[in-house]
Amino acid sequence: MSVAAIVLVAAGAWLVQAPWFRIARVNVNVPLESPVTADDVLGAAGVARGLNLWLLNTGAIAHRIEAIPYVDVATIDRAQVPAPSVELNITLRRPTACIRAGDAVVTIDATARVLQTGCALAAAARIDAGAATVPAPGGTIADPDLSRLLADANILAAADLGIRTLGRDHWGGLEAVDVSGIRLRFGSDDDLAKKAALVAPVRAGVGPSRLIRSIDLRAPGTPIVVFR
Repeated sequence: MSVAAIVLVAAGAWLVQAPWFRIARVNVNVPLESPVTADDVLGAAGVARGLNLWLLNTGAIAHRIEAIPYVDVATIDRAQVPAPSVELNITLRRPTACIRAGDAVVTIDATARVLQTGCALAAAARIDAGAATVPAPGGTIADPDLSRLLADANILAAADLGIRTLGRDHWGGLEAVDVSGIRLRFGSDDDLAKKAALVAPVRAGVGPSRLIRSIDLRAPGTPIVVFR
């Protein structure tokens, strides 16, 4: 090894150990009322005081933080002055729906990532995903029908139908139960918005004196009402 190479190696070793590059402070910023705590982020990041600021693998750190189920994007900012410091920032995933598959109930976001076990949305419709495999929090439900059910849930929410549960019947048709216990049979979810728009007029036409068990909208031109 040449003298120049030895000098470069020695200089590199010295820089790695140089005290003014050692992390003196790690700051963690989480949104207010976040289900993810600063300790969660710090533990996943694995960044500690005393490490060399400029030898951190920020990509790997972000990846570890983003493995936390509720975390969407993690960013890592480094600063040399006034003292070597690291700032860890996160944005959160938003709970979108509660999914039931077998005996499991989980909360997911819009990408079908499982955020937690149990339902975090008291007023949200529970979507019956049938026999879909539900991974642990942080995993994604890989069910081809789930994205369509989520889209259907959004349409019914926009129609303000107060849906409590949503799923498929024995023939694969879309079926929902509203908060008053009325079963809504939509059948094919093609033209679902048009079918959903018929629910309120049908209920208004029946009036409050008769209790409805179900409304069958599979043939939207001739809705069928079954009474209790």
